[in-house]
Amino acid sequence: MEIRFWGTRGSIPAPGPATLEFGGNTTCLEVLLRSGRRVIIDGGTGIRLLGEHLKTTVATVRIYLLLTHNHWDHLIGLPFFFPLYREDSEIQVDGWPLAYQALKRVFDDHMGDGFFPVAFEQLRSHINFQNKIARSPVVLDDVQIDALPLNHPQGCLGFRFQEEGQTMVFITDNELGLDGGRRFPDFVKFVEGADLLIHDAQYLPEEISLHRGWGHSTYEEAVRLALEGGVKSLLLTHHDPARTDDQVRKIVSRAREIVAAAGSELTIDGAREGEAILLAAGELVTGRRLAASRRPK
Repeated sequence: MEIRFWGTRGSIPAPGPATLEFGGNTTCLEVLLRSGRRVIIDGGTGIRLLGEHLKTTVATVRIYLLLTHNHWDHLIGLPFFFPLYREDSEIQVDGWPLAYQALKRVFDDHMGDGFFPVAFEQLRSHINFQNKIARSPVVLDDVQIDALPLNHPQGCLGFRFQEEGQTMVFITDNELGLDGGRRFPDFVKFVEGADLLIHDAQYLPEEISLHRGWGHSTYEEAVRLALEGGVKSLLLTHHDPARTDDQVRKIVSRAREIVAAAGSELTIDGAREGEAILLAAGELVTGRRLAASRRPK
């Protein structure tokens, strides 16, 4: 399983010299299964760069697009995703049940004002809505993908991938400390034993009181989840748009101090735009760039 971050920022894009290391594009994650099947999670602004990459590396685009929820920062890049305009592109959409309708409204809300000059019906690609994973696990080429509802306004889904004994869990836009909704033990069970957990850590502990109910977590809460779930590696994501690279590095350092105090071997870092991770044979290999030649056509 190869994982690549195309967008790691939360809420709104934050380009500029202060966000070069961890990235300024909003959420988009590419998961390349061992079979060569490509799964994309969310259509934040990072998906535009992914589309440009696919234009030069893949002859025919066939993807399974998982949408965590219907908020703008996770959909806003879709009108600029090049494969949507190609007749030979095949895109299966799944995820949060309301996200497909939200995807269509990004192009045109049919109220006469519109949001984009191209209507959804004018897209040339073959798009099909599956609406499966919210109800039961989905199996793609022997890879099982499970979903879990998260604590987020208007709803959201987290995903757990299991391939040949390796497990990756992606949870964005989730408020672990929220009193209502699903309880903390549910999340511990969902991430249990994962080789890699990618989790929302938008806020600092000293900030969270002003943002309770907004549907995001602190790095302390994400670390606690990883420790209690026996996770091997944790990547903090959905970086606050006001957070500089230096501030994200300080968050990672503070998170590592918690792990050291707990005597755990959990490894922690911040998710970086453009970073690729190879998860196979019990190993997690991280690199700023993996050679395009390694990616199946």
